[in-house]
Amino acid sequence: MMLAWERIEQWDYIVVSVASEYHRRYNMVELEDIKQSLYEWFLEHPNKLDEWEAIGHKDAKNLIYRSLRNQALDYCQTWKAKSVGYEASDLFYYEPDMVEALLPAILRDDFTVMPVLNLGKTGRPPAPSEGGNMMAMMVEIDLAYNKLSKEDKVVLFYKYAMSLDYGSIAEQMELGSEDAARMRHNRAIKKLINRIGGFRPFLDKDIDQPVSAVENGVPPQEHGSD
Repeated sequence: MMLAWERIEQWDYIVVSVASEYHRRYNMVELEDIKQSLYEWFLEHPNKLDEWEAIGHKDAKNLIYRSLRNQALDYCQTWKAKSVGYEASDLFYYEPDMVEALLPAILRDDFTVMPVLNLGKTGRPPAPSEGGNMMAMMVEIDLAYNKLSKEDKVVLFYKYAMSLDYGSIAEQMELGSEDAARMRHNRAIKKLINRIGGFRPFLDKDIDQPVSAVENGVPPQEHGSD
């Protein structure tokens, strides 16, 4: 199913915004090339666009923003890899649970202790724990931690160096509730990961069924990531 330009045009402001954001981060990639990649997302996801528009403009906008950012990140990283001379598949991404497993030793300044990363997830290559790579990872995370704001560093220090629970962290930082402390912690972890390369882009595929099937009570069949 081909989408008419009128369907895409209403979301053009998101294309422009996301393309500009990633052009600033990857200025070696032409702005118009990023935009073209984002327009292609709409052509490749007509059913998903139908579904998202059916649930309301605000939710559709948020979902489209998320998917276009992932599309732009994947395109820019792939283009950069080709231009520099390495494969995009060689890129290494820090996962939150990996960072959290390393932070106690890092924040206690005990680089002689090599954490055992038993993350218990399938489909992920093992952490590079041999040949000095684990130490390199710890140094990289430490450098990124020291570039965080004071508040972000404090919440991570309480959590990983002092092993405080969220209730105690909320009390120490006067945040009001465990949920507030947990949210502050999660934001700090996200900022830390963004400083060491960012999250792995998730590339979604189009749903198999159009929105008319959803309205008739048939749930859409979602594919996994590419």
